[in-house]
Amino acid sequence: MNLRLRLCCFAVASAAAIAPSINAQPLSVYSEFARIDASGQVTAPETPREILSPALVRNGFTSFQMVVQAPPDKEWWLFVGENPEKVLKVTMYRETEDALEPVELPHKSSGAEILWIDVWTPADAPMMRIKIEPELLIDGDWATYPMEARVMAARVPDSALPPGSYLCPLVAASPPLPMVRLQLRNAAQDFALAAPLEQEERNKLLDFCDRPTPARWSENYLHIRDYLFRLPAVN
Repeated sequence: MNLRLRLCCFAVASAAAIAPSINAQPLSVYSEFARIDASGQVTAPETPREILSPALVRNGFTSFQMVVQAPPDKEWWLFVGENPEKVLKVTMYRETEDALEPVELPHKSSGAEILWIDVWTPADAPMMRIKIEPELLIDGDWATYPMEARVMAARVPDSALPPGSYLCPLVAASPPLPMVRLQLRNAAQDFALAAPLEQEERNKLLDFCDRPTPARWSENYLHIRDYLFRLPAVN
């Protein structure tokens, strides 16, 4: 093997060896329906939805999962910036086994961690784009997840709904896990948004429900929410 070929092979091998460390992102955001294991790896779906410009419904909550990837002994600080400020109410939770613990920002921790971003958008919020940017300080370096949320015209009605008002069936544990409770709360909002629709239109949405009935909805459900969040506000 001549020198040029040996050098070429060495360069390819070196690039392959360091590629995972280059491409590894210490900060990622996923939908509320992505399945994530304790190490922070997404187990389902195989290709989770990219959360960069999510829609926010007014007079309602929109939730996301966030994963911090770091070695067990590596400390880090988490901040969440908003621009403009004071339009939304952002609440953070840390997932611990089968529980959600509220956390204050900035949040200090170490190792891999799964957090939930729970965003409340007021009924009178203007239709606009708002930056919600998680920022991670680790080893003196900053990692930012660039997320620009879109406040939509859709507004969740104020009327109370009976328990179990969901478009898609679910076999949830009783009592449901805190993570599932957030999903059920958000799904009840979707049910209220869909109430004015004609039955034929609702039936088309139900085609995206998981079958057989699951214990937790999959990202298929996001097709339903995409449609509902694009509806005009109903007074």
